[in-house]
Amino acid sequence: MTNKYGVRIKNFSAGQLYEYNLGARDYLPYTNAMLTNSLFLDFLLENGLKVSKNGFTRDVICLNFDMGAKSYEDTRGNIVNKIKEIDDEEKIKRLEFLLNKVDENRDKYVKKRKEDIRIEYYEHGINIKYHTKDKAGNIKKTETIHYKMLYRSAGKAKQGSVMFICSRLYKKAHDFIYMGLKIPKHNAPIVEASAYVSLIASTIVGRMRIEPENILILKDVDSFFRREVVSIGIDGKKHCYAKRIQDYELKNTLFDGQALIDDSIFPKWGEGYVLLRHHMTKCAAFHTNIQRFFRDWYGDEYKSAKVVDMWGNEHYVKDIKMITTDNSMKWLKFDVSYDYWCKKVHENDCQFGIVKTAHKSKYGDVQRMSYQMINTLDVEIMDGVLARSKSYVEQLKSDNDVFLDYLRDNENFSNDYEVLVALCEQDSEFVRSEYFRSRKKKIIDGYVKNLKFGKVLQEGDNLVMVGSPYAMLLHSVGEDVEKDNTFGQEQDCIQCYTKRFGANEYLAGFRSPHNSKSNIIGLKNIKSDILDKYFYIGEQCIAMNCKHTDVQDRLNGCDWDSDQVFVTNQHDIADYAKYCYINHPTIVNNIPKEKNHYDLSMYNHAVIDNNLAKAQMAIGESSNLAQLALTYGYSFTDKEYDDYVCILSVVA
Repeated sequence: MTNKYGVRIKNFSAGQLYEYNLGARDYLPYTNAMLTNSLFLDFLLENGLKVSKNGFTRDVICLNFDMGAKSYEDTRGNIVNKIKEIDDEEKIKRLEFLLNKVDENRDKYVKKRKEDIRIEYYEHGINIKYHTKDKAGNIKKTETIHYKMLYRSAGKAKQGSVMFICSRLYKKAHDFIYMGLKIPKHNAPIVEASAYVSLIASTIVGRMRIEPENILILKDVDSFFRREVVSIGIDGKKHCYAKRIQDYELKNTLFDGQALIDDSIFPKWGEGYVLLRHHMTKCAAFHTNIQRFFRDWYGDEYKSAKVVDMWGNEHYVKDIKMITTDNSMKWLKFDVSYDYWCKKVHENDCQFGIVKTAHKSKYGDVQRMSYQMINTLDVEIMDGVLARSKSYVEQLKSDNDVFLDYLRDNENFSNDYEVLVALCEQDSEFVRSEYFRSRKKKIIDGYVKNLKFGKVLQEGDNLVMVGSPYAMLLHSVGEDVEKDNTFGQEQDCIQCYTKRFGANEYLAGFRSPHNSKSNIIGLKNIKSDILDKYFYIGEQCIAMNCKHTDVQDRLNGCDWDSDQVFVTNQHDIADYAKYCYINHPTIVNNIPKEKNHYDLSMYNHAVIDNNLAKAQMAIGESSNLAQLALTYGYSFTDKEYDDYVCILSVVA
């Protein structure tokens, strides 16, 4: 029996599990986790996953490689230090009891790094003993389950956690997520495979039926643009350097990761786009009237007209439900044929998983900026930047209705906001009580503290980006994308289209990770009858002009597979964005990629995942250093600080 979120599983720390299996621990701690709804979970439920009446399974576990196994000396020392730090007698007794247990098991401790535990568990799997106890606490039955490493998602790799599955289901599950592919033993694409096999295990909020033959898959198109850049490279000593280059050629990949999906199958609850997943397939599918465009384009020949995909296969235009490009089809990296992929999609009745759609800010018409965004602005415009937030704080203080609306918008299980609102609704005089006034002051003080950390409210929102969508329609009928005239070229900004803001408004855009003034993008919102006619991307999406612009490099290597950009029309920020677009050259990453070659083995899987987990720390450190360099840049005129920011932006 599943619940609406999926199936409950246990989440273990690999270090604690290692100690438990050695006998150094008498119990195995865990946290509750979820094998969330996905196309993969659908498959498991149809192929023998054992689920209890309360929605729990032992067949799958999640392992966190967040800590290693400690030595006896380290474990004992930690407990002794805790005893010294506390005064509570009950807690001290419990710790002393635990200390005796540690002493009893002193010969069973083996210190081992989390990286080495990962290698061991990937190579050999894990045994976990589960005990069933009677009411008196006596063990009635012991079951040992052997687990094997199955997959990790990109997000899980950063946290150091991985999904393991019982050996009984391993082969079926592995064949399913790998589409039955046989990875070569030498020069194996382990990195790519690890990143893409888990796409079908992505958490979904719904499903959509699309026959693969009704998806038009095209070769993507590149567009080029010349401007001054800051090129980041490495010298002979592998030290990064920044170099300004005039008239440098930049490249956009017009439709990288996006799709257009026909109005006839777009879910009614969707907002602008849906993020789709299937076997090694990922794309952001934007709400489009594809069939209206085809009827207009082909006229009387519409019913018999055909278009050709990237392999030369013909498709009747009247059957096309979705248009995308090769960049969304990750299976192409593994020499999978189009027919084979279609067969695999049909095996699950052509059900595509919907991961998410666009959502309006929980703050209404405003969204919070981050301190990184604030730090890249000019000190001289801060009065205007902060005006909205300062005004809101004054409203919270002076207007109880505004304050109660704030409580309603921010209530959750860990605060008392819902109770405060209920008390005020029950008795309007409660707002005069000492308790209410005290809580109100404390809550507002907390809000102001967040404000000082850079969480500044601004008119605007995080919008999902789509690249030159009308050019994609033209490309689908074999027309030259250069004939797309929905967008034009401007010197101090890039043209865009969104219903969130008014026509001809100048806007500013920031995409995370955001570290530099060279990442601020100046935008101008245009009106377009053509885009109004064929696209329903609404207020939560924004179409960007990719044709002969530097939008992808400017926004730190963005693509169109659901990347978001924070967009505001606050006039001080929008004016400064135009200034930055002209005066702060776009950063280009020219650091060559390392070409590592791996043989197919679980050992190499573990090595790669250990490196990915370590990289997360480096990302945070380099971003923080970039912010420090920016701060120094306000006080010192040395050009080197600008170079440091650009270098660290690329490193992050």
